[in-house]
Amino acid sequence: MTVPVTVVSPPPHPALPARWYVDPAVLDAERRLLLGEGWHYVGDATPVAEPSSFVTVEVGDTPVVITRDAHGALHALVNVCRHRGAPVATGCGTASGLSCRYHGWSYHLDGRVRGTVGTPVPDGVALPRVWVETVGPLLFVSLVEPTRPVHDELAPLLALVETVSEVDITTIALRGQRGHSIAGNWKTTVENFIECYHCPLVHPVTLPAYGRDDYVVTTHDRLQTQEFAADRFSFGYLFPDTQISVYGNGGAVVVRQLVAVAVGRTDVRLDFWFTPDTPEEAAQEWIAFFESVIAEDEPMIEAAQRGLATGSLDHGWLHPVREQGLVHFQNLVRGGLTPTLNAEA
Repeated sequence: MTVPVTVVSPPPHPALPARWYVDPAVLDAERRLLLGEGWHYVGDATPVAEPSSFVTVEVGDTPVVITRDAHGALHALVNVCRHRGAPVATGCGTASGLSCRYHGWSYHLDGRVRGTVGTPVPDGVALPRVWVETVGPLLFVSLVEPTRPVHDELAPLLALVETVSEVDITTIALRGQRGHSIAGNWKTTVENFIECYHCPLVHPVTLPAYGRDDYVVTTHDRLQTQEFAADRFSFGYLFPDTQISVYGNGGAVVVRQLVAVAVGRTDVRLDFWFTPDTPEEAAQEWIAFFESVIAEDEPMIEAAQRGLATGSLDHGWLHPVREQGLVHFQNLVRGGLTPTLNAEA
């Protein structure tokens, strides 16, 4: 006699308090305690490939200038003059040093003060140094001393890129950029992009097979990886604001940089990278395809944000399997915020 087996799914996991998505005080705490931590993707390393070059970027609210000095050493410096706070560089280019256009204070490419106007150079004054590393042509900055190199942080993803997507990330080149301003909290936006529980309903044509049982999510420290071997797809989310999608079938790498502009507004910058053998026409078609996926996501993010703002929901519930990436993400948020906010979770 065969005894039927009943499979019982684990119960849903309680989500973050809804108030955390709409309260400006929570965003202030996140900016202090979460959003400046860890490694952040900031763009293309090509502008600082040669000696005596520089490029300016931003990490959240912090302006940074990345330089390569005449000896080939890479530096990342806070782009705020030590005199009165104006920037010491804009855009990108080549130069023997950095100079503030407000009052003329100048700096070596390693951040040391080089000269002032009409006053002695103060002892020990220099542009604050932060941390910078590259992964192939991808440029990463950390505002605080990192616990591990970015290569180590991304190691599980880089392994998937090589074995699942079969893309050599050292050879990719930037072919396009797009920007989106989404009426959603940064967490609402991150959460949409790190789960495919919604894919069958929201992307039935653009991503018809995603979200099946063979879509694998794995969590590691500050990184989570996702893979869908049937489509040679690999994905990594590096907490708090960097997401990397790799499509082996298109020779495409899409890197998303998310910026929390306001409690209900997130800017998303997408950098589209391609392998050398991807024809330009195919690359542009692929960018258009990815933009169509984002166009399907945006109204859902914004609708969820409006629902969270009604005050009618204490907290949501997360599917423990289909949304395990969200469980991982929300645990990182909980763990990084103040005891006062944690007590309310």
